[in-house]
Amino acid sequence: MSLLRMLDIRPHDVAAMKTAKDVSGLIRLLDHRDPDIQWLAADALGSLGSPAVPPLVQVLVSRHTAVRIGAVEALGAIRDPRSVRPLVYALEHDDAVEVRWVAALALGEIGDPAAIPPLANAIRDRERYIRYGAAMSLKHLFWTPKNDSERAYHAIALQDWQGVRQLGKAAIGPLVDLLRDPDPALRSKIIELLGQTGDPGAQKACETALQDRDGTVRWTAVLAAKKCQVPTTHIPWNLSKRQRTGQNPWAAAILNFLFIGLGYNYLGYWWGFLVFMSYTSILVLAQLESGPFMPYLIAYPVTAIFAVQTFFMAKRMPDL
Repeated sequence: MSLLRMLDIRPHDVAAMKTAKDVSGLIRLLDHRDPDIQWLAADALGSLGSPAVPPLVQVLVSRHTAVRIGAVEALGAIRDPRSVRPLVYALEHDDAVEVRWVAALALGEIGDPAAIPPLANAIRDRERYIRYGAAMSLKHLFWTPKNDSERAYHAIALQDWQGVRQLGKAAIGPLVDLLRDPDPALRSKIIELLGQTGDPGAQKACETALQDRDGTVRWTAVLAAKKCQVPTTHIPWNLSKRQRTGQNPWAAAILNFLFIGLGYNYLGYWWGFLVFMSYTSILVLAQLESGPFMPYLIAYPVTAIFAVQTFFMAKRMPDL
């Protein structure tokens, strides 16, 4: 099929390829520019049954994320046990969170108990989407947690916060472990729950959260600190060790030294650009009168003073 023809595909063409059982053609459409065509192709492949499994497994190594997602969706719809091992590999090793997520869901759709151990491990993943997909699939497979720690991981994956609270101290370890989640909203919720336990075991996690890059997480940690038994005097000390998220003072200073006004604009002051335009206009007029170099020799000692002032202005700006 030519590239131009593939770009011009319509839904009825996908239906015709499905009728013809054109597996290779449908697989090529998984990377079509139109998402609707991608979905139709994946759905068509999922209806073709076991004969489509080997070629679909082969494209799980495609460099195109959309192709891998479509192949995983189709394999989940076919529900052939031969696809369990390739899907487990995708769940554990694929670079794309979306592929790993859909692989977790597909393993639940297939219903093979062999998928339970990797899915039980995936509810501890740092990515909430993967944890959620694995937890849903474990429910489909009628998995039963072996202990309170597994119950806590499963409840956190499903964001069943009431279930997490009911587990009490048993949930502390899993909650602390999942503070590595990249989503600041979830980290805030975890700190809130750790504070509600009132257990000394949560103290170190609360102190760590006081240094979080995200301001919302840090503030939640401040509110939870007393319940986590963090000494009051330790709160400012921990906050002072946070990774600063404000504007770079050196960048502001250099901008104002070279192009006075842009440093202020970088710090968020709207009038900085007006200062820059005025400075540029004066500099051009001075160059017309005295040549290209003399105005800079006069201007740079002046802008150096503003650069120093901008540096300390940026250092004083809060980023809490």
